[in-house]
Amino acid sequence: MARLVIIASGLIAALGMVTASMLYASYEDTLRDQKTNLRNIAIIFAAQTTGVAQAVDSALQRAASAVRRGDPAALAPLLAEESAGPAHAYLLRIAAFDASGKLLASSRADHSAARALPALSAPPPGGPSPQIAIHAVDRMSGRGVINFTRHVFDNASRHIGTVVAQVDSAHFERIYRLIDLGPGGSVTLFHRDGTMLIRGPSFPEGIGRSFLDTPLFKSYLPQAPRGSIETLSPLDGIPRLYGYDTVEGFPLVIITGLNREAALESWYGRLWTALAFYLLLSAVLSVLAWRVGSDTRRQFRLIELLSASESRLARRFDYLASLINAVGAPIWVLDSARRIVLANEAFGRLVGRRPEDLMEMEERAVLGEDAQRERRYQAVLEQGSSAESISTMRDGGGEARTVIELTARLTGEGGDAQLVTVLTDITERERAEARLAYLAEFDVLTGLPNQSQFWRLLETRLPAAATGERSLAAMVLVFQRLHEIVDLLGRDAGDRALRRIGDQLRAACGEAGAVAGIVARIRGAEFAFLLDAAASRGAVERFAMQVHDLLSAPFSLDGRDFYLEPVLGVAMFPQDGHSADELYRAAQNACSGHGVEVGEAVHFFSASMHSSLDQRLTVEAHLRRALERRELRLVFQPKVTIDGERIVGFEALMRWNSAELGEVSPAQFIPIAERTGLIIPIGAWALEETCRRMRDWATQLGRPVKVAVNLSPRQLYQKTLLDTIRRCIAEYGVGGGCLELEITETALMSREEEVDVLMHEIRALGVELSIDDFGTGYSSLAYLKRFPVARLKVDRAFVRDLDRDGDSAAIALSIVNLARGLKLKVVAEGVETAGQLAILRGMACDEYQGFLFSPPVERDAVPELVRRYC
Repeated sequence: MARLVIIASGLIAALGMVTASMLYASYEDTLRDQKTNLRNIAIIFAAQTTGVAQAVDSALQRAASAVRRGDPAALAPLLAEESAGPAHAYLLRIAAFDASGKLLASSRADHSAARALPALSAPPPGGPSPQIAIHAVDRMSGRGVINFTRHVFDNASRHIGTVVAQVDSAHFERIYRLIDLGPGGSVTLFHRDGTMLIRGPSFPEGIGRSFLDTPLFKSYLPQAPRGSIETLSPLDGIPRLYGYDTVEGFPLVIITGLNREAALESWYGRLWTALAFYLLLSAVLSVLAWRVGSDTRRQFRLIELLSASESRLARRFDYLASLINAVGAPIWVLDSARRIVLANEAFGRLVGRRPEDLMEMEERAVLGEDAQRERRYQAVLEQGSSAESISTMRDGGGEARTVIELTARLTGEGGDAQLVTVLTDITERERAEARLAYLAEFDVLTGLPNQSQFWRLLETRLPAAATGERSLAAMVLVFQRLHEIVDLLGRDAGDRALRRIGDQLRAACGEAGAVAGIVARIRGAEFAFLLDAAASRGAVERFAMQVHDLLSAPFSLDGRDFYLEPVLGVAMFPQDGHSADELYRAAQNACSGHGVEVGEAVHFFSASMHSSLDQRLTVEAHLRRALERRELRLVFQPKVTIDGERIVGFEALMRWNSAELGEVSPAQFIPIAERTGLIIPIGAWALEETCRRMRDWATQLGRPVKVAVNLSPRQLYQKTLLDTIRRCIAEYGVGGGCLELEITETALMSREEEVDVLMHEIRALGVELSIDDFGTGYSSLAYLKRFPVARLKVDRAFVRDLDRDGDSAAIALSIVNLARGLKLKVVAEGVETAGQLAILRGMACDEYQGFLFSPPVERDAVPELVRRYC
């Protein structure tokens, strides 16, 4: 017992240490993730602030040029939206002064309140770079005016004047307040000298105040231009996490903050859960230790009692008693008065009494009255032979048992007639036979009819339904996400879920109203209904929607909510099938999506949608032979610079002209190739064909031509990809930086660790990498720093609405600013109008491709385009 206590205590202690170490690791991970998130948000705001600051500085440079020309009156148009560009929403005033500080000219925005111009400082020795300072602060609102100052020098480097741009902090605050970081969350713009310029949410007492003596400016910022820290807030002394990033080219710093307690809120939840689990498991271990100890003591006591009993039996029973006790079947002997004179242990177990207690007891007191048994006894006594019969009797626990009784006549020591009965219990055999019969018709897990019974019922009812008296329908139900329960909680939980679902479906059929239905489990997560509806299709549709609504609710199991996503397919007899096989197959096809949708996920079979499946399979069959028939070809769309429209490369695009189907759209055959895996050999062919054309063009033009090839997610995960790229580069003499691979954002995020290693290995071969359709996926911005990509491609969905939708323009501008902050090139896809190009030029986008410059061209047209536009 003492050893058991020590073992249990050791397990509890070890569990405590493991729990503590896991909680500590989770604590560190939570802090690190929150710091990374704050740093990434700071990077985004820094990129946005860089764009605004560059736009303001650009306006200052134009104002300086006006002063240098002696035309200060030209300052007024600089505040116009078409002139100020992105800076228009931020500018309050642009003013020009001569070398003595006298005001030459001033321009004020219509929506701005009047503010005094600042006192001018002497020009810095460093030259004409802009100076930034807080000028005035409204202590009630916390809003201030930020001065951007640029000193003007003539050609002889003499100071001839100063231009000043005043920026209102209100617009910055509105943008900063858009991000809800949680309790204590803030976004703050600081000058590098520690002065607080802007803060969201507003903090009037801090605007214009210096925080140069804080750890950020004293320790962290001198060591790294961006990062994250944990320290006490200089405003209220509350512990907070901060992320920061410097504004490139300007003495500005963006800081994002969040209360440390708010950052750890999710971790506290895991802490209490872990403590509760630890205490519960400790209690369970303690109870188990106590129970094991108690059972051990009880077993010793039972062993002692059994030894004593065996000793008594050995003294009292003779050879015959020992012999019949060795027989597993119950045996008992009756005298002429039907009293028990001998019984073995098996009989005692049957009736629930000890054999010695049965001695001299009347049989009817033990087994009960049975006239049939008495008649059999009488026949055996009269005829002197044995008799056998099958009967039902109850054992000592009251359970009915099916037995075979074999009775024979004996002669006792006194010459009187006795009866010996040997009993064979066939209850388990009958149960097994009944079980086999049940399993042939019912599902063992849910108790519902199985596939065999459902099929038999369907075939039986079809002839009656063919007379038209009632409407018959087959409905298939599939749970698309039931496997998540097994994946998360195990197979036992999945079985319990199926049993509950079976009960719900059985109850739904019982409450079907106008629809009489039978539900069966076919296999796995597939169920089927056989519906007999007097009201025809309308009643079936209402019943299907009721079932879908019932099963679409959250499915709670073991404290978790699961969404099973039921999908139902319905086929009506005789419209959708004349035989059981046709009808059920139509319901399965409807469930697979080849049907008319009713509600969210209820589909009635549709012959037209079934035809679309046939078309898709036809395309797939022809696509499998397209490569060997040489029906695939590549066309090439030029990528040009926005400034100067000079061709910098091409993108290889796939085309398919089928001998049987004609020209097939890539939007139709590329998804089929992805789904079936045909994209792997097709993609390998495209890569090799591109390298072959690059070699031919380089020979023809005397210089290399850069081409980008799309890489599908399936190709990216092929172990032979790197060898294929290396072989193509070597075989066709592709130079470094000439081949570019475009990879979608989703493919990059599927297996981050593997993709990271692979991309660095590809980059080491001299192949450039770009992210295609950027902004359409869901991923962390951290991978932009991690992966060695050179370009971001703005998806055509954003470019298409640039001149019609402000949101698309804002997204495109954010992508451009983000890329500029990370020193990446930006390529806009699908540019079709001059208006779109003008907006992209204003955003300082690097390159574009689209029908505005040129549609995709055949390979023979590429050299001429290169000669004309390179």
